[in-house]
Amino acid sequence: MEQEDYGYGKSVEEMQKEEEMLTTAFNNSYNYLTNKVTMDYVLHASESEFGFVLAHNTHVGPTKMELENMILHFIETEEYEKCAVLKGILNKEYPESINESLEEWL
Repeated sequence: MEQEDYGYGKSVEEMQKEEEMLTTAFNNSYNYLTNKVTMDYVLHASESEFGFVLAHNTHVGPTKMELENMILHFIETEEYEKCAVLKGILNKEYPESINESLEEWL
């Protein structure tokens, strides 16, 4: 059976896999940034389909844009407690973000 192409060379299945990997990366980054990740979790996740993917660079810490993207993701999934925690991290790391509105990120 031939896969349908939606103009970008990707099938629906490929797009769904990318979305699933992105969701995994956002959740892993949230858990990493909030110290909810144990080495056992990392090892277990490393053996999963996507490995231990993150939505931020661990060597330089999350950038302002990476934190904003994580918050936008968790708004979309209606995980507002995660948004609040990440907003606290954003405000601490990037004090200029304290008075920024959501519209400024889009």
